[in-house]
Amino acid sequence: MNTLLTNAISAVRLGVEDYQSPDRARLTSAVRNITAGVLLLFKEKLRRLSPPSSDEVLLKERLRPTLSSTGQLTFIGAGRKTVDVQQIKDRFEALGVSVDWKRFDQLVRFRNDLEHYYTTAAPAAVQGALADTFAVLRSFVTVELEAEPLDLLGVATWHFLLEQSTVFEAQLAACRADLDKIDWPDAVYADIASELRCVHCHSELVKPVETDVEYLQSLEFLCTSCGEVSEFDDVVGEAISEAFAGEAYIAMTDGGDPPIVDCHDCGQHAFHVETGACLLCRGTLQHTECAFCGESLGPDDQDNGGLCGYHKWQVEKDA
Repeated sequence: MNTLLTNAISAVRLGVEDYQSPDRARLTSAVRNITAGVLLLFKEKLRRLSPPSSDEVLLKERLRPTLSSTGQLTFIGAGRKTVDVQQIKDRFEALGVSVDWKRFDQLVRFRNDLEHYYTTAAPAAVQGALADTFAVLRSFVTVELEAEPLDLLGVATWHFLLEQSTVFEAQLAACRADLDKIDWPDAVYADIASELRCVHCHSELVKPVETDVEYLQSLEFLCTSCGEVSEFDDVVGEAISEAFAGEAYIAMTDGGDPPIVDCHDCGQHAFHVETGACLLCRGTLQHTECAFCGESLGPDDQDNGGLCGYHKWQVEKDA
């Protein structure tokens, strides 16, 4: 077994041992080690796909063109630095390698949040990370590494991941069932609900304290992981950012209108352009088109007295 694969297995096993430790300070280390182990398994796949005598070209961050003895152009790996997460995604996509990226991204986001925003990790929140790990490895190891997870990671490690995933998924299903009881005002909230997390420990195990509320904004959410209760704006506000992160990135890189902008009523970054309403305060546009030219007006134009930016400037100039 090569060093890369050995290190990957060791990292996952160490992460499981960290989680099993009674020392809660090791929970962050558990997430860090497990995430590192999964990334190393991804890199092992790139190593295997690299042509012989290419200095593991697909594994390296930099590629160097060279000519073979027959004059054919080839590429070899340059330097010691290996690919980052985005490069792994790009190369896997180009090579047709399948990964459950949604679950993996959740794992990485949780690791990053632990390192930057939270001082401690709740065991149930880390259990969610283990469930994500199980989901990713179950198919990747079997299909892409052509191995049985039970054999690769060991009976004890794999059975533990399976057990934690089963328990967590059952708890998550119960929370999601309670969330489904909420009378959301628009279908767009279905995507947002799937991104709801506790703002204290980042666990997915959140559910409404009560579902029968007169106003949407009066909803409160209980985290069954850490026991904290959070307000609607805090929980849903963070979920909005995650739910539309992909569309926002495409709009930023390829051009076009962003899906979410600042609300002219509450000031939060929660106004959904497509539905014309704020996803937090439910504020809508008072002025929808310019009184002079008929141009569509957005949230930024609401203080212009029913005019577009150009005609507001014209009116002020002529005043």
